Amino acid sequence: MTKRALDLLLACIGLLLLAPLFALLALAIKLDSPGPVFFRQERIGRHGRPFRIFKFRTMAVTPPGSGPQITVGADARITRVGAFLRRTKLDELAQLIDVARGTMSLVGPRPEVPRYVAQYTPEQRARVLSVRPGITDFASLRYRHESDLLARAADPEREYVEVIMPEKLRVAGNYVEHASMAADLRAMGLTLRTVFVPDTPLRKVRSFMNHSPFWKRVEARMMTAGPRSRAWALLTDALVVLACWHITYLFRLGFERWQPGRPWYDDYVSFGVVAAYLLCLELFGVRQALWRYFALDDFRRIGLACITAGLISAVAVLMAQLVGVARAVLVLHPVFTLLSLGGVRMACRMLWEHAHAAAGGEDTERRYVIVLGAGETARRLLAGLHQRHGWYVLMLLDDDAAMQGLRVAGVPVAGPLVRVRDPSLTAGATHVVVALPEADGEGRKRALALAAESGLTVLAVPGAGELSVVSAARC
Repeated sequence: MTKRALDLLLACIGLLLLAPLFALLALAIKLDSPGPVFFRQERIGRHGRPFRIFKFRTMAVTPPGSGPQITVGADARITRVGAFLRRTKLDELAQLIDVARGTMSLVGPRPEVPRYVAQYTPEQRARVLSVRPGITDFASLRYRHESDLLARAADPEREYVEVIMPEKLRVAGNYVEHASMAADLRAMGLTLRTVFVPDTPLRKVRSFMNHSPFWKRVEARMMTAGPRSRAWALLTDALVVLACWHITYLFRLGFERWQPGRPWYDDYVSFGVVAAYLLCLELFGVRQALWRYFALDDFRRIGLACITAGLISAVAVLMAQLVGVARAVLVLHPVFTLLSLGGVRMACRMLWEHAHAAAGGEDTERRYVIVLGAGETARRLLAGLHQRHGWYVLMLLDDDAAMQGLRVAGVPVAGPLVRVRDPSLTAGATHVVVALPEADGEGRKRALALAAESGLTVLAVPGAGELSVVSAARC
């Protein structure tokens, strides 16, 4: 199926499914402010042909040329409904009409107004305007908060023309050179994730944890707590095991267990089960592990302890012929306890890492990394960096064909080093780490040059595991 056929099929399906939503949006726009439902503006399309784009109107109607052609921050022209449409990107859905008409594609370089296209170099025009413009692309994903960036600039127009537009053209040009169905699907997937999984709730949670007096007290407690706090850990484990016993009963029998006539030994059995679990947790070394560093080995030890304690409890109940104890509870309780004990420790680790970051003044914003290299240095880097203090490794790249397609510590090796220039691969990433300290001078220089071409922040491992920022000039 060609790209155009897929565009037409998906656009028609989208227009049919979204027709009720379009009607509601049209009604809201008309009730909010006078003017048309759609915003029509001339843009430059494939081969330089102009067309009038469809977007749901988000601004008050003003005479032509009365305002800037870029939107900066909280533009006074934006209506109440328009602000919602822009925040949720629903105003862009009207461009499905352009896709159905054939003037646009689902994925492609975003169309610009003639005034900005006139500033393209001949090479940029030949490359970017060789394909249909799209509703979304990797450049628009990278600059999804473009209006906020422009609002912070002293001269928004100059900032756009001299800084943002050249970078968007570079990313768009790379997309055109490496266009593929896989790249289009990745762009659409990232767009859907951006629209339906906004980062606003995450920012609110971080703001609460950074400014709430309650969390400040919790963080202070976490930072000053002893490395083991054995008495509190013992009490917590006992309460978790006991709670899981009652929750398992509730899950299996509902509230029947608490009806009159239950066996006299019921509470004694629960206390005996707690004792068995605490004994096994001690025997398997679970209580010697630091909760703040909870890892897979600790989870394995908890699993072994729960299985052993569950078997001991089941054998004891069966040998004592305590028929009032539900057999299903004996089977399910170890599972519930394993998940709960692991969950409590993982929550403690997450809280400790947040408190440690807050105490150290570290930025808790997430940073997404592509690592160049898949050798021993990359493995050690993953062990110390991945999913710690806001760092997340997306993939590894390595020129060793035998490594490509494999995984290192759960992270895939996605291809050779040269793929770091592919915008469909780097979309969503914020940093590139060159983990090739063992490479010769030429190999290391080539890797740094490729990393610089990605347009992302470049870090390098010089040899001893310490990272240093590498500027593009040094590459």
